[in-house]
Formats: sequence, C-alpha cells, structure tokens
Amino acid sequence: MIKLIQYKKMISKTKIITLIIFFSFLITPLTEVRASLSDDANAYEKYPLYSKYEKKQKYDKYKKFLKAKEQSGLDTEAKRVQAKDGYAKYKLYLKDKAKNRAYAVYLSQYNAYKKYKKYSDYKKYKKYKKYNKKEYDKYKKYGSQSYKDGYNRYKVFMADIDNVTTNRGPEIKVGLWSSNTTDLAANPFKITANKAFRVTNCAGTVVAPSIAIGQNVRVSYAGDGILNAYNSDPLILANANVGDKICFDAVDGNNLDMIFDVNRPLLYDGDSGSGYDQYRGKIKIQHSLDPNLPNDGNANCSLYQDATFPAWDPENACRRVWVINELPLELYLWGYGEMSTGGIEHLAKTMMVAARSYARWWVEYATKWDMAGFDLIASPVNQIYNGYDYELTHSFIPDAAQKTNGIIMKYGSDIVLGAYCSNTDGRTKSALEAWGLSNHPYLQSVADPYGAISNPSAGNHMVGLSANGARVLASDHSWQWTRILSYYYSGINIVKEY
Repeated sequence: MIKLIQYKKMISKTKIITLIIFFSFLITPLTEVRASLSDDANAYEKYPLYSKYEKKQKYDKYKKFLKAKEQSGLDTEAKRVQAKDGYAKYKLYLKDKAKNRAYAVYLSQYNAYKKYKKYSDYKKYKKYKKYNKKEYDKYKKYGSQSYKDGYNRYKVFMADIDNVTTNRGPEIKVGLWSSNTTDLAANPFKITANKAFRVTNCAGTVVAPSIAIGQNVRVSYAGDGILNAYNSDPLILANANVGDKICFDAVDGNNLDMIFDVNRPLLYDGDSGSGYDQYRGKIKIQHSLDPNLPNDGNANCSLYQDATFPAWDPENACRRVWVINELPLELYLWGYGEMSTGGIEHLAKTMMVAARSYARWWVEYATKWDMAGFDLIASPVNQIYNGYDYELTHSFIPDAAQKTNGIIMKYGSDIVLGAYCSNTDGRTKSALEAWGLSNHPYLQSVADPYGAISNPSAGNHMVGLSANGARVLASDHSWQWTRILSYYYSGINIVKEY
C-alpha cells in the first residue's frame, strides 16, 4: 500500500513537470539562431583549412603503415608474397584444423601478414607528405557542422554577389565647385566636350542645339540670379540670359561616353588647380536657390565646397554659382578619389562598397545640398570625386566598381551611411560618440589595432571603416571584403541593389 501511494505521487509529479515544460514553450516562442554575415565569412575562410587537417590525418595513417611494414618484417615484395601465401593457408587451418593441420606451421607468416594487411590500404596516403605539419592539428575544430553550414551559406551568398550586373544605378548629382557672383562675372566658366553637345535651360528650352567639338560655351553671371551663356562667335551662340540654371548634354542622347571639360578656374589666391577638369555624363551650372543665403558677391563669402580653401565657413556662405556633374552612380564611382594605389583586391572592393553605400545614402535621404542643386559634394566634406581624369590614371578603381556593381550595405531596410576614415587611435568611434547621432546603429565603436597610428590626423572623425585597418586585414590577414565590411559596420547586410 505504501509503495502504491509513492508510485501515485511520482506519477503526479511527472505530470506537473510535463505541464511546466509544455507551457514554457507556449510562453517563450522558438527563435532561430542565425549566424551573422561576418560569422559566415569567417567560416568560409576557416572551413577549407579542415581539409589540411584531414590530409595530415591520412598521412599519419601512412606512417602507421610504414611502422607496420617494418615490424612485420615484410619489407620486400618477395617476403610479402610468401607471407600472403602463408596467411591464406593458415586461415584454411583455422577453418578446419583437422583437415588442414599441415598448415599450422604458417602461424608466424599469418601474424606478420595480418599486421601488414591491417594498414596496407594506407600506403595510398603517401601523396599527402606535404601535409605532415603539426600546426595542421589545430584545424580539427574547423570541421564542425556549424563551420560547414556557415561555409555553404557564404558560398551561396558570394555566388549571388559575384554575379554582378551592368546596371548603372540611379543618377547622382555632384557639386564640383562654385564661384561667387562677382568672380564669375570677371572669370566666366568655359565648357568644351569630346563630342557635339547642346545647351538648354534645364526645363526643355534649347538655347543652342549643337556645339561642335573644339567650340566652347562660356557662362557668366548677368545679375539678379540670372546666368548668361555665350560664345565669342555669336554665330555659334549669341549672348543668352538663360535663367538660374544652364544644362549641357550630348546631342546624340548618349551621355555615358560624353566627356565634358569644365576648365576649373583658380578659386583663391595660391590655388594651383586640381588638374581634374574632365567629367563623364551631363553638366549643369546652377545659381543656388537657397533663399536663406544672401545673393551677393562679397569676397568674404566662403567657398563652402573646397577642402583646399583655407576656411570652411558655412555661416558666411552665400548663394553661389555651382558646377554640377550629373551621371549614373556607377560611373560616378569610376572617378572615386579616396584611393590612390591599387594592388589589394579585397581592400579596393571594401572601399568601393563603402563609397557606393555612402553615396546612395546621400541620394536617398540627404537634403543638405538640395537648394544648391546637387546630392553631395566632390570634396572630403562628403567624399572625393575626381571624375574622368582620375578614372584614366587609376584603372583599378573602375575595375573594383564593376566587380561590385550595384552592391551596397543595408541595416534592415535602410541604406547604410558608409562612413569611413583614414586611421584611428586603436578603435573606431560610434556615431553617437563622434557626432552625437543615435540614428546610425550600425556605426558602433570596434577595436582597430591595425588601423591605429600614434597621432591620428586632424579632422579624422574615426567613425565607420578604418581604411588603414582594412588595408592590413586584407593584405596581411587575407580577410575577404565582405568580412571586413561586416566587422566595421555592425549588424549590416550586404545586398545587390541593382
């Protein structure tokens, strides 16, 4: 009776535990634990190392074969043939001792060949001698299922990413430089091109239907926000007060191979010129529409666009006249000026995807330069853009752009502001720490030992990708470009947008 009561209590207790477990599943939903892209990139690099461990293990088996051959004494083909025959006869003895008792004398040959035979299959592993390295033993851990799964996921991801398109992407408008109205009246802009182009008021009205190769159009300031277009030969283009905008594009409609020479003027005392005057696509010259800025030619007005100008002074900015390059985003990246040397493929791809994401963010979300007529500026204030001249002398940049065509970073559904810096003091800064911004959760502080220098350059915000750190990770540690990006930008996805 006592045992029956104890049994009932045990059954009741088991039911209670079962119910608790059942309800815990109802209260706590099952969630899939998914490795990050950075984890998968790491697995993609490490899982293949497991094959070196496997081959070392096979060579270890070959060494067992050599030892067995030595211990068995069967070091010649003749001895092995003789022992094999004795082995077969002794097996017959074991099968029927009475009938085959004469074969009992082959016991020693049986034992020798049995030992040799156990490892004889391993002689084929002699070819793995080069893997006879002790350090390969540590690669055993990379053979786990998690590494294999991460490797396979990343392989599929890379197959899709590497299958790039030739879509040129959305149009981007780049502010090249500006002039105050007084200087422009004295030193007009001069526009030439590699093929015939037309001049319009940017709203459908044609000012000049075709300007031939070798001819130019000059743009000056007429006053009251009006721009004037002309040529010294009135038969080519007579004086025309066009409006606050003047547009230049290809007569044949193909602006992809349209190269304008905008003849950048000297912008301040001591300016030696950038040497970058040629740009793909279309050109627009626009008087700033910002009603909050004064419309005058005061010499104290800041240039508000050029890093080489001594003072960056937005408080004293005026409504200036801007030279703007309009072209597809991918062709803009061909003239990307933040890389001066090539030779490290994964660094070039890293920088290119960061630059593309940065530019896409400004096209998609930013309004800072709207009144001036463009999306972002061609100086370090945004990111350096040197146009067609740079494209010609830095062929690795168009190459990196084409190999990553259309690839950007996203955080959820939002385009990532791909901020980057030259170097750090040993760690990057978060957007909150550096800029007081909490709306860029992917710009977090991460360790950057390879990007550290003793005295980070002035004005270096140290947010996002560290170019110096990325260079070392790519060149000295064989990191893939996707892994580098996933390290410096927290929680991002790398996607092919077009």
